[in-house]
Amino acid sequence: MSGMTSLVQAAGVIEHKMETVSNNLANVNTVGFKEDQPSFREVLSTTQRIVPESLEERFLSHEYLDDYVGMDKSAVVIDEVGKNFQTGRMRSTGNDLDFALANDGFFTIATPQGERFTRAGNFQLDAAGRVVTNDGYPVLGAKGEIIIKEGAIQVSENGQVSVDGIITDSFRLVRFQNQDHLQKLGQGFYAPIDSNDLPIVSDEIQIKQGMLEDSNVNSMLEMTRMITATRAYESVHRALSMLDKLDEKAISLVQA
Repeated sequence: MSGMTSLVQAAGVIEHKMETVSNNLANVNTVGFKEDQPSFREVLSTTQRIVPESLEERFLSHEYLDDYVGMDKSAVVIDEVGKNFQTGRMRSTGNDLDFALANDGFFTIATPQGERFTRAGNFQLDAAGRVVTNDGYPVLGAKGEIIIKEGAIQVSENGQVSVDGIITDSFRLVRFQNQDHLQKLGQGFYAPIDSNDLPIVSDEIQIKQGMLEDSNVNSMLEMTRMITATRAYESVHRALSMLDKLDEKAISLVQA
């Protein structure tokens, strides 16, 4: 693998990491947001060589550049962008239509594209008395859309909805066999990548009324990652500049 190729791939990886960090920081105050965590894998060079021993052999084999550009070594590429589903800080709001999930699980939302799943429980009532998200999508219960016509709403820890003391419905709280395989769709929504990965209704998910789950992004850690990525990008840029100068010298020697 050429040094130039390694450097270009390294720059792409760093750029992707910067995008991930930027998105995490942009959502540090987004209710129920889960930080993205890119993972990387090393792609080894297919070239097998005898290890040069003398300085002359190292020079002729270009290994004198290895410490700078990784020539004929390997490359690191993005393997996948995972999600950190660690629970965020619980914050009391006193709003009866704010809900937080205290453990693993999701609210079920009806959208024109089908059911979507979210950790963001900052709901409200629309004109028809339906419990909806901020974007107006209905929150689903065991009986379909949760409707609160009049009266005080109380929700138990297992998701049972009562109005003026009378049980009317229960939140459809679900889990997934492997939530790491869920895909982010924007607006705080998730959906399974595999259509066979069906949501599992669970009565073990705990819901807290009058509270919200804050983003689990650690802003100080993300800023540290951004600084590290910026320095790495600068190093790659310097190595590319050095390679370019070496190419210029080689061309001038050939032409001489």
